[in-house]
Amino acid sequence: MSPFLESNGLLNSPAGLRKRLRTDGYLFFRDILPKEQVLDLRQQILEICEQAGWLRPGARLIDGLSDRAPIMETDEEYADVYARVQALEAFHGLKLNRKIIDIMEALFEEEVFPFPQTIGRIAFPRDNARGTPAHQDWIFVGGSTETISCWVPLGDVPLEVGGLKVLEGSHKSGFLEPKPASGPGGRIVEVDPRLVWRQSEYGCGDILLFKMLTVHAAADNLTRDKLRLSADFRYTGTSHMIAEEWFQPHGCDAGEPFSWEAIESGWRDSPVAHYWNRFPDLKIKRHEWFWEPDGVRQ
Repeated sequence: MSPFLESNGLLNSPAGLRKRLRTDGYLFFRDILPKEQVLDLRQQILEICEQAGWLRPGARLIDGLSDRAPIMETDEEYADVYARVQALEAFHGLKLNRKIIDIMEALFEEEVFPFPQTIGRIAFPRDNARGTPAHQDWIFVGGSTETISCWVPLGDVPLEVGGLKVLEGSHKSGFLEPKPASGPGGRIVEVDPRLVWRQSEYGCGDILLFKMLTVHAAADNLTRDKLRLSADFRYTGTSHMIAEEWFQPHGCDAGEPFSWEAIESGWRDSPVAHYWNRFPDLKIKRHEWFWEPDGVRQ
């Protein structure tokens, strides 16, 4: 495993950022998000986890230590906690940070649109058999293949805790046929053994960007007691196509707790609530799935 190539030195060179993204399929930045904002969100999420009995009694809350058996995202207990995470204004507001938007506008050379759907992960230790397998995002995201994913660690993520890793240059292989797999997303792709996996330890405030066809996966959490918290954002240029499903909350298939009405109910006059209404001319279309977990094309 090789470390990420850091791209902070190109922040004043939009052309350099675009070239590196085309070449490597990812961009890694240190210290982009305000640490206090990220840690405040981490604190709020861990308070919810503590109330659910997921954290080790007596341990410092901010450390996120758990002695619980792993809880899967498909478990009812996870859904109850995740609904409360989705209702946090700070969880959705983080993706609107101006420094991320500036980077995205440099990449797209136009105004950018942050997707309304925000995805959070609470990954338990000792659960590596059900981690996120190697995959490409485009099959889930649809719309423009130029859309960019942004992975944000919610706190420090040392190598032993794991984090997202990317297969450098894998976007150049085009669309890879997925197969059913366990873990979030339920899909896996075969990777080119000649390509290099890259992963670094993450600090609070770091971000990882990658293209829709860049193969990536979650590295194993090798600790016995540390939860890994993270968030996934998506951005595209306002001239690009966006799949309509990404205007719905993550988890909306589970019903009312995951509706915007329920999520935004406590946000009184927040500029985060339904911010996408300030983008009147977006190109929106239905995401037409052409692959399902049972392998049936549509």
